[in-house]
Amino acid sequence: MGKLVAVVDDDVKAQAAELYESMGMSLSTAVNMFLRQSLADNGIPFRPRRYEGMRLTPTEKTRRAMVEAEAKEMGIIADDSVSCDTKGSAREHLRQLREGAR
Repeated sequence: MGKLVAVVDDDVKAQAAELYESMGMSLSTAVNMFLRQSLADNGIPFRPRRYEGMRLTPTEKTRRAMVEAEAKEMGIIADDSVSCDTKGSAREHLRQLREGAR
């Protein structure tokens, strides 16, 4: 097994390590995943583009979704949402809603 040495800003390394640890993997595993996906995609596995800086705070829409999800998890608001993962299941759910409205 080879060893890879990369120069990375300390804060970026720490934040990335914390992120991947919260996902159950090490920074080394994440780098290996990136390299393997690069090989599978025959290039960088995302579309590089210019940016003015990293967005470290969630947008208002994301923040609201996070608060709602946490409230549902804590039982503060009911989680009676329906999950439709295919067109067919979405159509079936809409059909049931129409029939229930009659």
